[in-house]
Amino acid sequence: MRELLRVNAVEPGQVEEFAQRIVARMPAQLDRHRDDIVRTGQVMPGAPAALAAVARNPETVPTVVTGNLQGSAEIKLKALGLDKHLDLASGGYASDDAHRPALVRVAQQRAGTRYNCDFTRDTTVIIGDSLEDIRTGREGGAGVIAVASGTTSPQELAAAGAHHVLSDLTDTQHLLTVIESCTMYTGRPQ
Repeated sequence: MRELLRVNAVEPGQVEEFAQRIVARMPAQLDRHRDDIVRTGQVMPGAPAALAAVARNPETVPTVVTGNLQGSAEIKLKALGLDKHLDLASGGYASDDAHRPALVRVAQQRAGTRYNCDFTRDTTVIIGDSLEDIRTGREGGAGVIAVASGTTSPQELAAAGAHHVLSDLTDTQHLLTVIESCTMYTGRPQ
């Protein structure tokens, strides 16, 4: 948001004020378009079942690390029915820090407090479908499972440093096996 304001010649002394005002209004504006999200949003094949499987595993804490503001992320996830198996209170959001890799540590600390565990690189896995998701996980301190959703090729995901690349999320047992291979269970991993 700050960069957008700068590019549009907002006075440097006003950038922060305007950015905060815009950020404060964004979730409410997005919520006005919930029906559009439901109508046009796309859920990755297997995602609901994968989230349910991860949530059933007593050694995992499914949450989100996202470049969205917390309020916006919650609106999107709820509109698409993906919030049911997520501990959203343990997530990391752009409203916490503009630097996405820093959000991994935010989520690790929140989950650690909520579950009385220490979450580390060895017990944290990011599952994503973009090059930014891979960078976030690798720089932020997590294993990375990439899903080739169609926007980025499996080869690009692997070259960016994903520890594993899946074609989709439809095989939940395989996903759980891959998650386990990315972690060293020393408590309750994320």
